[in-house]
Amino acid sequence: MSVAEEVRRVLLEHPEIIAEAIEARPEVLYRALARLTPWQNLATKEDVRSLREEMQKIEEKMATKDDIKDLEARMATREDVRRLEEQVGEVRKVMATKDDLKAFATREDVRRLEEQLDEVRRVMATKEDLKGLATKEELKALEERMATKEDLKALATREELRGLEERMATKRDVEELWRAINRLERKLDALGARWGVISEEAFREGMRAMLREAGWSVSKEVLYDREGYVYGTPSEVDYDVVVRDGRLIIVEITSSLKRSDLPTIVKKRELYERARGAKVAAVYVVTPYIDDRYPERVKAMAKDLGLEVVYPAPPQE
Repeated sequence: MSVAEEVRRVLLEHPEIIAEAIEARPEVLYRALARLTPWQNLATKEDVRSLREEMQKIEEKMATKDDIKDLEARMATREDVRRLEEQVGEVRKVMATKDDLKAFATREDVRRLEEQLDEVRRVMATKEDLKGLATKEELKALEERMATKEDLKALATREELRGLEERMATKRDVEELWRAINRLERKLDALGARWGVISEEAFREGMRAMLREAGWSVSKEVLYDREGYVYGTPSEVDYDVVVRDGRLIIVEITSSLKRSDLPTIVKKRELYERARGAKVAAVYVVTPYIDDRYPERVKAMAKDLGLEVVYPAPPQE
């Protein structure tokens, strides 16, 4: 056995020899350690203390298993995140954008709108006001009774009425005319027996002379009817016109009167008013004879047309 082996055996059997040798010569141990690890890399007691403090702080900050379990219970899963993303997408669809918000009314807009509403409330009708208004049926009935624009156009103006008043015969004028007509009737009675020998024109001239004697100005006028309005063909239309104090009366003198003559006399009056632009106050038809079985009916028809027939009363039996 070699010396090294013998020494190794002894040291293994008596390790206290190594301890005694280190205690007696510690520098030997330091040199050995220095060869293995540089001394400046070894941790000192201060380093160990600082390390322990850092580890303690880390342990205080680190989560425990219970903390991790609690955190897992509070944290969202992937399914929760997916549902949340879907909800966010729905919210984005319904939420207003900045441009949408710009279209909203501002406080100033609301204030102005409230002022306008107050003004509308002041002028709008209340329920009580509406109760006093007419219903649709009442308005319809009123429309039927009211005159239209066309109706108003057909009415005479104040100037036209004033001119009509100036042209129309007064009550006094009519009374005087009736007195003259009564005198004519008496003379017509005398002429009736001799009528067969008097011509139409001679009779008319005789009537004109009698009217002049009664104080009426009688003139003969002739109008040319180009359209044939009166007789159906273009022709001359004769008129006996009585004018007094600016009032105009047409006297139609005829030897006999038939029912069929009445519309023609009305047309003569209308033609004269249209041609002369003057309103005729009255039309008197003077005749010694009414060629009809019912003379009074002819007079009534004439009156409905605005004509006054003057003729001798039939002799009493």
